[in-house]
Amino acid sequence: MVQTRRESGPAAPVERYLLYGEPVQSVEARFLHVERIHLRSGRHHWTIAPHAHADLHQILLVTQGGGVMRAEAEHFPITPPALLVVPSGAIHAFDFVAGTDGWVVTLADSMAADVARGEAAIDRLLRRAACIGRLEAEAVAGLSGAFAELSREFLWSAPARMLAIEAGLIRILVAAARMVAAQGQEDAPRSAEAALIARFQHLVEQEFRTVQTVSDYARRLAVTEDRLLAACQRRFGQPPKALIQRRVLVEAQRWLIYTTLPLAEISHALGFRDPAYFSRVFKKKTGETPQQFRLSRTATGS
Repeated sequence: MVQTRRESGPAAPVERYLLYGEPVQSVEARFLHVERIHLRSGRHHWTIAPHAHADLHQILLVTQGGGVMRAEAEHFPITPPALLVVPSGAIHAFDFVAGTDGWVVTLADSMAADVARGEAAIDRLLRRAACIGRLEAEAVAGLSGAFAELSREFLWSAPARMLAIEAGLIRILVAAARMVAAQGQEDAPRSAEAALIARFQHLVEQEFRTVQTVSDYARRLAVTEDRLLAACQRRFGQPPKALIQRRVLVEAQRWLIYTTLPLAEISHALGFRDPAYFSRVFKKKTGETPQQFRLSRTATGS
């Protein structure tokens, strides 16, 4: 069983979860989860302790109750109806009023990138935590309907299910991006470390196929390897090398599912000279060989 990781250092340890209370495991490229807020928060007595999700974003719609969200060094009072954004890697916590409810969608950053198709507004939305309170009734009705429909598609196995899921997710992301932009929260100043993380993530997205050494990334970012390591450990609970490898593996998953290219071509395109070594790395990280992964996903149509 995979154990929950704890961040080292003199401060109180920060839990790293898949979903809150669930052990860390490898996240697939198209990971998505939708649930009502009360289902998980109620089980934990309405207090969600500080934790982080290394490669998962969360968007919450709080329709009743309220409380406080803490994200990194910021505190956000939650006055329903409210929309909350928690970017991947951000250490966050919630102190909800008993009976708080609404929706929460959790999605892999690679899934967000897929559906956003390079839209800058979505990229800005998922860079920093935000809380938009006292939403207008019309906006709440539209968002509530979008979350509910996404939840139904998430649970059902109807034809064209993935297309419907993507459409619902786009609807939520666009609405959230417009709300955050309207209140000017996307332009709030960030710490130097947050800015470094954002630059690193952007560079990884551009260069992961050809640049896989931490020293190369540090040099391009004009920082020391130690500084980059410390920033990634604090934000994600992982070293930069693991984040680079994860991005490579996400791309490998996409190619295995959506193309029929031979394994040798995929491994070469992703910077691996030896397909056998690529297969060993892939299995170590996912628990399946590339062939097993491709067969199981294409057979189910996922």
